[in-house]
Amino acid sequence: MIFRLTEKVSSKLRIHREAIGQSHATMLEWYCNVVIVQRRQFFLFTQATTLFSFWTPAAGWSRAEFSPRFRRHATDTLRDYGFADRDIARTIDDEPDRFSTSVDRGVTGSMVDYAKMLQYSVDYVGGLDRISTRAMNDIANECPMSKIGMEHPADYLRQVLEAKGAA
Repeated sequence: MIFRLTEKVSSKLRIHREAIGQSHATMLEWYCNVVIVQRRQFFLFTQATTLFSFWTPAAGWSRAEFSPRFRRHATDTLRDYGFADRDIARTIDDEPDRFSTSVDRGVTGSMVDYAKMLQYSVDYVGGLDRISTRAMNDIANECPMSKIGMEHPADYLRQVLEAKGAA
């Protein structure tokens, strides 16, 4: 898998990023940013092709456990959205991981939008303790995005997997 990390994530986890050029995004390419919401750090993971995203607290993560924790959280989130194991295997694999810089401004721009929407929603409901993890993820995954033709990321992921014969 390819993880495209922002400078913030790279610094936080002390992960060296190699220079991998921009090519056509694959289903096994994920972007990661760290966002502070109400003085708490969260990782935002976004799948490069479909913009499917999920949030997870960033506290306690280290370089050594980055990949296993990502896979566990990603698998749980995809199952929560009703994806079958064969579909999950198309977006998450057990191959060696590569860490690189962010190259697609469309993806990083969408991640900035997701962060702003989350911050607004948390303020609106009265704090992080009043919003569930699924609701946090829904903010990103149920929002139409121009990068993917005004589709919702969760629906678009399902469409892409079906088109590739996975669903």
